[in-house]
Amino acid sequence: MRVKKMPALALIVAAAGLSLTACGSSDGSSASANANASTTASSSTTGGTSTGGQGSTSGSSSSGSSGSSGSSGSSGSSGSSGSSKGSVLSAKTQSSTSSSMCKTDNLALSATASGTKDEIVVNLKNTGSSKCSMHGFPGVQLVGPDGLGDTGPDAARTEAPPSTVTIGPGEETRFLLRYIPDTSGSGKKYTRLLVTPPNERVGEIVNLNKLAFTISASSGNAPDVYVDPVGYHVGSGK
Repeated sequence: MRVKKMPALALIVAAAGLSLTACGSSDGSSASANANASTTASSSTTGGTSTGGQGSTSGSSSSGSSGSSGSSGSSGSSGSSGSSKGSVLSAKTQSSTSSSMCKTDNLALSATASGTKDEIVVNLKNTGSSKCSMHGFPGVQLVGPDGLGDTGPDAARTEAPPSTVTIGPGEETRFLLRYIPDTSGSGKKYTRLLVTPPNERVGEIVNLNKLAFTISASSGNAPDVYVDPVGYHVGSGK
């Protein structure tokens, strides 16, 4: 049997073809392997991110819980402490305000002429050791020469607006008392006043001396004596 020989060039071309086929197969396997590796890496990376997210969430939850607990404890403690301090301060303020009111026992009362006809000035001097305040109208009742059993009408308040007055030790505040004198000849003479400072329950007798006056009997709602609020002030403590 005769063997047919292939030309040398054909053998070279065939060999080159086989070589290219082998290389292509190898490259395809490598690319496939690389693709698989990339997919695996991607999956691993995705899993890491998820785990990190959970850790972050867990950390946030832990931190939030701790923060919430701390905030709650701090707020509760601070709130209760603040409330307690507020109550104490409020009590001190009320006590201070109450103690600063002028008391009858620390006031010396006297009556003087105002310089205006049918008008008297009543002086209230602070004989205490600290400043005190008063606000409003004093109570004024007329007293006759026979003592407290011989009392007359209460002075009616004018429409003058009251103000708060503060007087230091040795200082005075004043108020005005106006009256309509009797012209009938049958009126009643009053020689003293029973004066009760604003917001006080205890009064003090003030002798009018030469300032005693006579008024007619009151009728209806039109008394013959009128009182202004305290505040006709002399001194630097106002």
